[in-house]
Order: sequence, then C-alpha cells, then structure tokens
Amino acid sequence: MLTLRPYKKEDAKTVLSWIKDERAFRLWCADRFDDFPLSEEKLNEIYSDNDYSGMIALDGNEVIGHFFIQDLKHDSYKFGLIIVDSTKRGKGYGKKMLLTALDYAKNTLKAKRVVLAAFDTNPAAYCCYRGLGFKNTGKTTEYTFFNEKHSYIELEYFI
Repeated sequence: MLTLRPYKKEDAKTVLSWIKDERAFRLWCADRFDDFPLSEEKLNEIYSDNDYSGMIALDGNEVIGHFFIQDLKHDSYKFGLIIVDSTKRGKGYGKKMLLTALDYAKNTLKAKRVVLAAFDTNPAAYCCYRGLGFKNTGKTTEYTFFNEKHSYIELEYFI
C-alpha cells in the first residue's frame, strides 16, 4: 500500500535523479523551469511559495513518486510535476500514487475537483490519467521544444 508524506528539501536529489534527459525534463515540467539539469535549489524554491505543497509517495519506506498540490480555491486543486521513479515505471505505481493522491484530496482537503495536465506526446501519462477517470477539459497549451509541437492537455476529475 502506498502512503504519502510531505516533500522535504532532501527529496530533491532523489526526484531529480529520475529525469534522465532534457526531453523527459520538458515532458515533466513544460516551461516551469528554465535550466536542465535542474538544481535541487531550484526545485525546492517552488515549495517556498505557500500555494504549492510537495508530496512524496512511499512504498513502505521507499520513495517512489512525487507531485505537488496547488490550491486553486473553491474546492479545486491542481496536481503537477507528477513523476514516478524511473526504475518503477510501467508497474502501476503512477496509478496507485494518483489514487492515493485523489483519496487525500477528497478526505483531507475536501476537494470537489482536481485538475492536471499531460502532453499528447507523453501517452503513458495521458493514458494513466484517463484510465483513472480524468476527463479532457478542452483546454490546451501549445509548446514547441526540440523542434516538435506538443499539446499540453488539461484534464479534470470530479470527486
């Protein structure tokens, strides 16, 4: 069973070790950060803003995932910077982590709606979110990196 705990500054090293190249980095963060590789300090800076709460997913004592929760007000929250340990991908951990996160949003935060986004060029993430019941809102943001066009598709889940 997965559990969640608040992100700690020391987690940055582990989370960043899962991002193996710049393409994976862009698919993870879009344009939230400028520089690849990202420094631990830069990742930690986003959590100095009280609007973002970092979360770590644990399988027993092992760190297997990370995401943030942003309060959008009116019982709505955003999940972002979602990532699973690169050695654990394809084993259902992303789904388990997000199910645990949705339970946390419902029971602890009293959320009624959660949004997140995925690139159309990241089918594993997009299919995972859709498989959990997230629906396309119709909002997209277009990005170009590595001379490729990428549509960042917003999805929502009503609790």
